[in-house]
Parts: sequence; C-alpha cells; structure tokens
Amino acid sequence: MLFITENDVLKAIEGREAYVEAVAVIEEVLRQQSEGSTFHLKRLTMEHPDHPGHLWHNIRILPGMVPELGYAAVRVYSGYQGTNRSEVICLFNWEDMEMSAIISDYHLHAIRTASPYGVAAKYLARADAHTLGVIGTGRYAKGFVQACCAVRDIRHVKAYSRSAENRRRFREEMTELLGIEVVTVESGREAVENTDIMLLATSGNTIVFEGGWLEPGTLVMSLAPGEFDEATVEGSRVFLSGTDQVLGDSPPRKPFPALLASGKFSRDDVAAEFCDVVSGKKAGRRSDDEIILYESPGMGILDVGVASWIYRLARENGLGTELPFGEEQG
Repeated sequence: MLFITENDVLKAIEGREAYVEAVAVIEEVLRQQSEGSTFHLKRLTMEHPDHPGHLWHNIRILPGMVPELGYAAVRVYSGYQGTNRSEVICLFNWEDMEMSAIISDYHLHAIRTASPYGVAAKYLARADAHTLGVIGTGRYAKGFVQACCAVRDIRHVKAYSRSAENRRRFREEMTELLGIEVVTVESGREAVENTDIMLLATSGNTIVFEGGWLEPGTLVMSLAPGEFDEATVEGSRVFLSGTDQVLGDSPPRKPFPALLASGKFSRDDVAAEFCDVVSGKKAGRRSDDEIILYESPGMGILDVGVASWIYRLARENGLGTELPFGEEQG
C-alpha cells in the first residue's frame, strides 16, 4: 500500500499540464456517471457539538466507486484550517477492495474541486467565451481559473476579493502562470460586468453575488454554499452535479433550502443533471443570451477520478512510500 504525501503529489504533477489532464479525467467520470456505471453516497457529516451547523467544524466522509477506472475511494477530512494534515483519500482496488493508497489531499483537492467546473465551462459557456471573472483569490479560485483555461481560450481575467493584498498576489501569480491578462477590480459587480464566465470561489456562507448583476449569456459557477442570493437562482437556468447532494446537503447549501420551502424552486426546475449534458443525453446551453448557473458539490466519484490519476503518476515516477499495511509482523 502506497502512502502519497503532499510533496509526492506536487512532484507527480510537476512539468505536466495538470489541469488539462485532471479535467479530462473528471469529464470521463461524469460520462460514466451518466451511463449509470458509477456509485456514490451523499456526504456524511458529523457536526462538532460545540459548533452545530458550522460549515467547517465537523468531520466528513465521502465514498464513491468508478468500476471502469478500476477503483473505489473514500475521502475523509475535517474542517481544521490550521495545516493541510486533515484531508486524505483512501484508494481501493475495485477487484478485491484492497487498499492501494492513502493520498494526502490538500493540493489534490483543489484540483478535484476545480476540475468539474472546467468541464462545465466546456459544455455550458458560450462558444465564444474568452473573459473570466472571479470572486475569491485563494487556492480554489486559482484552481478554477486554471481549469477554465484548460478548456477555453480565456484571454482576460478579472479578480476581486476583500483583501487588496490578496488580489495583488493573485494577479501576479496567475499572470506568470497563465501568460494572459489578469487584472484586479474593486467590487464583485465590476468582476461580472461584460464577463462570459463568472466564478464564485469564497469560503461560503456569505452572499457575494446578486441576481441583479446577471448579464445575458453569463455562465455563473459557484463553489461554496451561500455565495449567491435567491434571485440568482430565479434568473438562471440551473444545472447541478449531484442534485441530491446540492438540495439535501448538511450543512444546507444556501439558498436552495429556502427556495424549496417557499415553492419558488423545485427539483423539476433543475434543467439537467450535468453528467447527462456531458454524455449528450440532455441539452446544455440553448442560446447565447441564456444565463446559466452551475454548482458541483463534493462527490466521491470525483475523488476516485483524481486519486486514481495521481496514483498512476506516482507509480510511474517511483513516488510515494510503501507501507506494510495489513502484513503480519514478525
């Protein structure tokens, strides 16, 4: 059984077009989900008794199986924010369920989280999309931008967050990394003006995007619960990955619970499970003026995809540490 550390993950993807590869892996996982050959359960959350309902103070377990990839996985993590030591993926061989690897999942999780949104940008954005707006400048925002650039000819990025210093660092790092124009703006509204693809990549539970800002043709994609208001949902054609997870998550993914309770939104208002757009079973964008909202929660099948990918790279490059897990000790 292989133990793959953070350094191993970084070495495995060094010099590779990591987001191009990861988006392609996740696209295939979604296609298999549409065919009904994958298996996953909703995320199990155990809340901290001293912080009930809090987004981060909990322990979470997320299982999934993708037989055609040859693996199953369970992601286990907590909301601890101090270091990157609280997130791992346990990868299992599909044939006999022997544990193949334990993978540290801090850097890899940013890739896994962003990659479905790269797939969505490919299938749901306008054909001529080349301008990207982002609210948030942390590691997930950086991943979102790279995932979209992996599938679209993005030429201009506008970034906003509350910290001017974080905005500056984001601009400098992403400009160097991507070689395209990255600018900072002074408000979330300015970030969405004349923007083809709008990314919301904050810590969640705070509205940072209002439905009144929506412009015809925009694709809005959100990472965390509570980033957009009810008007955003009401003004958009909604696509979800893992509809059951989005509409029944714990803690709740705002604003959907309130919309469901008021009757302003129902499961029937979801245009399609996004995997069915990837497979061609359902239509995606219908016109250049259509406003689309996409949200992807954590699903165990996505962890299977990126974990099996990084495990293969680790094996090919002699990375990781073999552990005598399950062997008899003399």
